[in-house]
Amino acid sequence: MKLRTAFIALAAASASLPALADVTLALPSTAELVLVNGKSAEGNDTLTLKDGTNQVAFRYEGGYRENGDYALFSSNVMIIKFSGTNANYTLELPKISSEIEGNRFNKKPVINLTDANGKAAEFEQGRLIKNGIQFGRDFEAEMAAYNQTSQPAALAGAVAVTTLPAIVTPAAPTTSNTSPVPQGENTAENMLNYWYSQADEATKARFKARISQ
Repeated sequence: MKLRTAFIALAAASASLPALADVTLALPSTAELVLVNGKSAEGNDTLTLKDGTNQVAFRYEGGYRENGDYALFSSNVMIIKFSGTNANYTLELPKISSEIEGNRFNKKPVINLTDANGKAAEFEQGRLIKNGIQFGRDFEAEMAAYNQTSQPAALAGAVAVTTLPAIVTPAAPTTSNTSPVPQGENTAENMLNYWYSQADEATKARFKARISQ
């Protein structure tokens, strides 16, 4: 009888303890995932993340009716980085009702992150920008390069998730008295080579003109 009473008391005590959980992030219907901690993602279901610092990249995907026509709006890729332990967060985005509001959002996104009590939570914000053609983008590689920068929303721990693409450059002519400099050992050089390879021809021409001055 005493043993049964002990089991009942233990069960009651366990039921009263708060359930252990990780960090969750609820997304609005207008948020379309691109990356989560450096890995490709899609959809807008609520995310369950590990305790600690997390990085989420997404687009604003929506539409509006203007002058009798319905227009679609897709924003630049936005990045948020936040930290939490056993916490529930909600991402909030504004309503975009016109082309002007869409352009304003792309230039200066207004993003809010709130906790379970509806209070503002701290986070860092950034954007993953690429000029020129947007098709066939390698977002994991772009984020790996971004995470090697000093931007506030960069997540250093996510660099190892994705490897930067190899940049093949022709070997410089050498003489018997000069040894070639190994390529790819310098982080800044890797990033410079990567972003140069992603640029369009006009951007490459401007870059060449600048360094030849």
